[in-house]
Amino acid sequence: MGERKRKIEAVLTGPCPCGSKRASHACCHDGTRWHKPAAALGLKTLPKALSHAKCYMRALESCEGTISGEHIISASVIRVLAGTGDFSVAGFPWLEDGEERIIGPQNLTANVLCRKHNSALHPLDDAAGFFFSALKSSLETATGRQHALVSGHDLERWLLKTAKVAAASGSFARGREQLSGAFAHDDLILDMLDRHETWPEGSGLYCTMNAGDLASNHFRFQFQPLTNARDELEGMALNILGINFVLLLAPMDMEKYPFLRRAKYRPARIVISVPGKAAHWVTMSWDDDKRHEELTMTFVRSVPRRSGTAD
Repeated sequence: MGERKRKIEAVLTGPCPCGSKRASHACCHDGTRWHKPAAALGLKTLPKALSHAKCYMRALESCEGTISGEHIISASVIRVLAGTGDFSVAGFPWLEDGEERIIGPQNLTANVLCRKHNSALHPLDDAAGFFFSALKSSLETATGRQHALVSGHDLERWLLKTAKVAAASGSFARGREQLSGAFAHDDLILDMLDRHETWPEGSGLYCTMNAGDLASNHFRFQFQPLTNARDELEGMALNILGINFVLLLAPMDMEKYPFLRRAKYRPARIVISVPGKAAHWVTMSWDDDKRHEELTMTFVRSVPRRSGTAD
């Protein structure tokens, strides 16, 4: 057996990079490519029950249990960002402009989901926690090789879930002015959460960084609403551990969104290289039959973590 064949065999019989602990050939590698299927949530097929007035999924008429405290940013992501330090937030209507405040994760919750629907969305929380953990580890590790695999559609739907919770809880603001939280295409939101096939053409995740741009590996997740002339939400500008993205929730209109002309649509892979020392990959799977480019980053230096904050 040649060296190349041995390496391929070792990868296929080794643990799958999706984190399932199954062998790759029995999980997310079909012999040709890596592919992590999007989670099947089945929101529209949940048995009918009640319609809780405070649950933002009440239109499904399948509410059960009391209203639960849903984290605006998933607890799994907060744990990754905080590490052994504290977690800080900024940009909320109840903070002064530019103010950053350390807050306990238990205080960053909103009563906007019933327990049944909260539980139904848990696979998206798991996917986001895995993605943030893998990306953070790749950005911090200056030697060796790491590979992680996640469904890009699950990540998009988690970002949409985050936007919906923030909107329903009145957490979106422009300056200190609270926004209404209305979505431009509110009638599609539950479908988009449930099934990635329902996302409008050209909507989804864009990386707005270009070759030569510098990214600082800060321990933060920031999001800012993108609205239309009626202040209805059409997307979010995002900074994920120093990398700039846009989540577009509306159909693509290049005249309306010219800043996305050079952006990478639904990146296939984030490649983080340390010349001569390391190469790490965070692969995102997509099911839309489009060509997806890689986002390549060259490691320059670590950003020191400030003691006692999640920066």
